[in-house]
Amino acid sequence: MRGHVTSIARAGGGLTASLAGCVLTSFLTAAPASALSATHPAWTIQKSPNTTVPSGRIESVSCSSASACTAVGTTLGTSGLNLTLALRWNGTIWQRERTPKPGGGTVPASSPTLSGVSCPSSSFCEAVGSYQVGTTGISLAESWNGSGWALQTFPVPLGSTSAVLTQVSCPSAQLCEAVGFYTAGSGEILPFAAHWNGTSWHLQRTPVPAGASITMLSALSCVSPDFCEAGGDAPGAGAFALRWNGTSWHLQTLPGTAGSRSISCVSVSFCESAGFDGGDVWNGSSWSSQPIPGPPGATSSSLSGVSCTATTFCVAVGDYSDSSGSTFSLSDTWNGTSWTAQTAPSPAGATFTVLNTVSCATAAACEAGGDFEFSTGSLRALAESWTGSSWQIQPGVAPPGAGDNGLTAVSCVSAAFCEAVGSHLDASGTATIALADVWNGTSWKVQKTANPAQASNGFRMRLAGVLCVSASFCEAVGSSAVAGDLAEVWNGTTWTLQTVPGGYLTAVSCTSVDFCMAAGGDGHVDLWNGTSWSAQPTSSRFSSLDSVSCVSSSFCEATGIGSGGDQAEGWNGTSWTPQATPVPAGGSSPGLSAVTCLSAQSCEAVGSYFGSTFSDLPLADVWDGTAWTAQPTQNPTGSVGSSLNGVSCTSASSCTAVGGYTVSVLRLALAEVWNGTGWHLQSARSHPYAGQNSLAGVSCGAVGDCTAAGVTDDAGEVQATLIETGD
Repeated sequence: MRGHVTSIARAGGGLTASLAGCVLTSFLTAAPASALSATHPAWTIQKSPNTTVPSGRIESVSCSSASACTAVGTTLGTSGLNLTLALRWNGTIWQRERTPKPGGGTVPASSPTLSGVSCPSSSFCEAVGSYQVGTTGISLAESWNGSGWALQTFPVPLGSTSAVLTQVSCPSAQLCEAVGFYTAGSGEILPFAAHWNGTSWHLQRTPVPAGASITMLSALSCVSPDFCEAGGDAPGAGAFALRWNGTSWHLQTLPGTAGSRSISCVSVSFCESAGFDGGDVWNGSSWSSQPIPGPPGATSSSLSGVSCTATTFCVAVGDYSDSSGSTFSLSDTWNGTSWTAQTAPSPAGATFTVLNTVSCATAAACEAGGDFEFSTGSLRALAESWTGSSWQIQPGVAPPGAGDNGLTAVSCVSAAFCEAVGSHLDASGTATIALADVWNGTSWKVQKTANPAQASNGFRMRLAGVLCVSASFCEAVGSSAVAGDLAEVWNGTTWTLQTVPGGYLTAVSCTSVDFCMAAGGDGHVDLWNGTSWSAQPTSSRFSSLDSVSCVSSSFCEATGIGSGGDQAEGWNGTSWTPQATPVPAGGSSPGLSAVTCLSAQSCEAVGSYFGSTFSDLPLADVWDGTAWTAQPTQNPTGSVGSSLNGVSCTSASSCTAVGGYTVSVLRLALAEVWNGTGWHLQSARSHPYAGQNSLAGVSCGAVGDCTAAGVTDDAGEVQATLIETGD
C-alpha cells in the first residue's frame, strides 16, 4: 500500500490539537541556525489554499449621483491584517477598488483605515484616514481620478507625535477640507484642519474650547470655499462646532448633549448635525437642538451619519439597542419640520448591526454603510439603499477576509494526487466546518465537503484523519457537533457523508475499498466492509485512540491512552490486545500520536515523552512483530518542548516523522528521518512572522518524496494551512 499516513493524534478542540496557547509576540524570519543539524535536503513550503470569510466595515460613503457612490473603511485581508477598503456603487452592484498600501509599502504600516470620503463627481474622490507605524498614528490621504486611487503627501502638524484624519468634504476637485486630531509633545490631544487646493494639502489653525486637554474633530461639511461646518467633542468641555468663513475657523457652541458625529450642510443657512442621542440644526446664525426619535422598544440609540439634499429632506442613521441587548440598524428622516423613525433592516440572524454613514444624491436615492456580525463572528461590511419609501439591504458588499484554517492529516497515492483534511471557519465566521484540499500534481485546491445538518452559529465539525487507496477512493473521519462521529468518502468526484456508529473519530486506515479501520477518540473502533461501517470490540484498557494503521484485515496497530504503560494495541482480525510501549532511559509519561505499519513485523510509532527535566521530547518506538522498542530521537537545540505528530514509512530503513517544537514563545515545524540506523533532524520550514508552525501529518510515496500538512498563522495571528514537501 502506498502513502501510509497518520493524522495528529491527541484529540482536542479547535482547528488543531496541541497548538493552543501559541502567541505572536515577535517576528520570525527563519528557524534559528543552532536549532537544526540537517543532513538531508531542505523541506519546501507549498502554496496552500485557505477558505475566506466575508469581512469589512464601512466608515463613510459619498454619492455624486444615484449611480455613483464610493464607500470606504477597513477590512481584514486574507493575510489576517487590516487593509484599507474602498467600494464603488454603479447603480446595480458594489465592486471593490484597489487601494494603495499606506507608507508606499516601504514602512511596516499597520491598522490602516479610511474613515472619511467625499466625491463631488464620479471622476474625483478624496478619502482620508490613518495608519500606524509602531505606536505612532500617521495621517492618510488618497485621491480617486476616475480610474484608480493614489496616495497623497499630507503635512504633519507642528510638534505632533501622532496625527489622525477623520473626515473630508469636497465641494469640487480643487477644493477640499479635512479635519482630525493630533497628539502634541505635551500629551494634549488637539484638533487640526487642512485645505486641498487641487495640488497639495496645507494645514490650518483651529481654535480649542477653553479648558479642554482632549479635543477631537470628527464631522465636516462644506458647501463653498467660504463656508464649512465642523463638529467634534472635548471631554470636560462638551461638544462643539467650528465654522470656516474662507479665511479662518471660528469656535461655536452646540446645545444639548447629542454631540456631533456627522454634519451635512445644503447652504450657509441650513446644516444638520447628528450625535449620540439626538441632533442639532444650524439656521445661518446659531445652532439649536432637535430630538431625533428611536424606534419603539429601543432602550438606547446613537446616530453616526446624516445627509441632507434640501432643507426639507435629511436622513440620519446609526444604531439602537433593545431589552435583549442586541444592536440593530437605525434610520430617521427629516421632512422640514420633524424627524421620523424609519425601519432599517438588519441581516437575518445578526446580533449586532450598525449603520455608520449615509449619503443621499436625491430624496429617493440614499446609500448607507456600516457593519454587522453573527454571534461572536468577525465584522462584515453592510450596505443599504433608500428608495424614497423604504430601506433595502444590498448583497455582496463584504470582501473576502481572513478566517481560521488548519490541516490535520494528509494522504498521497501518487505525485499527482494527495488529499489533506482539517477544518475552517465558514462564511458566518462563527461555525467551524470540514476542510478538504486536493493536490493535482500542480497546485492545491479547496474541495467542497459534505456537511451534516448543523446549527446556524457556533457549529463545530472537523476532519482529523484521511486515507486514500486511489484517486477515486478516500476515507476521511472526524467529528461533528450534531452527531459526534463523522465519516466521508471520496469517489473521485465528490465527498459523501456516511453513517458511523459511536463517538468522534480521530484517524482511519484502509487497505482497500472494502476494508478500513477508524479509531475513536473515546477508545472505540469502527470497521468499513465496503458497504457500511460497524462498531468493533476494543480493549477496555484504552480510554482514547489517536491513530491506526492496517496492512490487512487481520493486522492493525492503534495507539492511544491505555493503562499500565500500554500506549498501543494490536488487531488480529478478531480482537485487540494491549501492548507495552517503552520510553528511552530516564523518561516517563509516553504519548504516541501516530503509527504506520509496513507489515505485521514492521511498524513505527511516534509521539512525545517527558525527559528528566519534565519537558516534552520526541518519542519513536519500533515494532518487530513481538514487542515495541524505544529508539533514540533528536531534539532541536534550544527547544523547550517538542513532539512528533505524524509518521510515514516507505521501508523499514526509511521513515519520516513530523511535528513541532517550541523555542521561546515560537512554535516551529519539526521533521526527522529514520535511515535504518538512527533518527536525524531535517530542515523543516516555518513561515516568516508566524507564531505557530506545526506539522500534523505526513505521507511519503518514495524516499525523498513526502508531503506534510499542518497549521501556521499569519502576521495577523489568523490560523492558516501549512503544506510542505521534502524527504
